[in-house]
Amino acid sequence: MKKLVIVAALVAAGVGGVSYANYVATQEVRAEVDKQLALVSEQTGATFKYAGLSASVISKSVEITNMEVISPEGDNVANIQSIEITGYEPDKISPHTSFDVKSFQFDKSFVSKLPADTNEMLASASYDLHSSLDYDEESGNSDVVVKLDAKDIVSFNMDMGLANSKALMDASLAISKAQQEAGDQPLTYEQELQQQTLVMQAMSKLEPRNVSFALNNQGKLKDLLSSELEKQGMTLEQMEMTLEQQLQQAPVTEDIAEALTSFAKGLNSFSVSAKLPEGKTMMEINQQVMMLVGQPEELVKFINLEVKGD
Repeated sequence: MKKLVIVAALVAAGVGGVSYANYVATQEVRAEVDKQLALVSEQTGATFKYAGLSASVISKSVEITNMEVISPEGDNVANIQSIEITGYEPDKISPHTSFDVKSFQFDKSFVSKLPADTNEMLASASYDLHSSLDYDEESGNSDVVVKLDAKDIVSFNMDMGLANSKALMDASLAISKAQQEAGDQPLTYEQELQQQTLVMQAMSKLEPRNVSFALNNQGKLKDLLSSELEKQGMTLEQMEMTLEQQLQQAPVTEDIAEALTSFAKGLNSFSVSAKLPEGKTMMEINQQVMMLVGQPEELVKFINLEVKGD
C-alpha cells in the first residue's frame, strides 16, 4: 500500500511539474504573441483580440482560441476559432512542424462591403487550413503538405516531396534568427536583399521528387462554378462543350483529356500527381518539360504524370 502511495505521489509531482512548465511557457508565449500582434497592428492598423492562449512543453505546441480581427475603423473583419502551431523550435528546423487554422470566417458586415464581383459563396465560407513540414536533416529530404477546406464547398490538397532542401532550411533558420535579433527594429534594405539572395540560392538547389494536387467537391462546387460562369455569360453545358473543343487541339494524351472531360461533367474530384526524375533541380526539370510540350506521351513518361477526374 505504501509503495502505491509513493508511486501516486511521484506521478502527481510529475504531472504538477509539467503543468507548471506549461503555465510558465504559456506566459512567455503570450508575451511574445502580444508583441508580434502589436507589430502587425502598427503596420496594418488592424487590431487582434483573442480569448485564450495555451502552450504545451511536451508537444511543443501553441494554441490561440477565438481570435477577432478588427479593422482600423473598428469594424469586425473576421473571426477564427483557433490557431495552433506544433513542433516549432526557434533555434532549429524540427523534424515535424504544423500550422492549423480552424474556422476562419469573414464577418457578414465585412462581406457586404466587398466589391460587387466578389464571389459571395467563397467570401462567406468558413475555412480550415492545415500546413505541415516534415524534414530529415541527415538526408536533406523534406515533405510539404497544404490542405485548404472551404467547408461545404470545395477542398484543395497539395503534397510536395523535395530532396537537397538543407540549404533552404538553413536559410530559413538564419532569416528567423536575424529577425529575432532585430527585435522591434525593421531590417535594413541591405539585410532584406541579403535574405532574398540567400533564399534564391537555396531554392536553386532544390530537387523536387514528387508532387500531387487534389480538388474535391464538398457539396457546392457545382453551384460555385455555375455562379462564376454566369458572370461570363456561360452555363456549365457550354463550358463542357468549349472544353471538349479545346482538348481536340490541345497537346495532351487521351487519358488526360478523358480525365478533364470526366471532371467537367461530374465535378466530384480532380487529381494530378507526378514522380519526378531524381538528381535534377527544378530549373533542369522545367527545361526538359518545355522541350517535351509538343510530345504529350513523352512528357507523361518523363514525369510519371497521372491525372484523374470524375
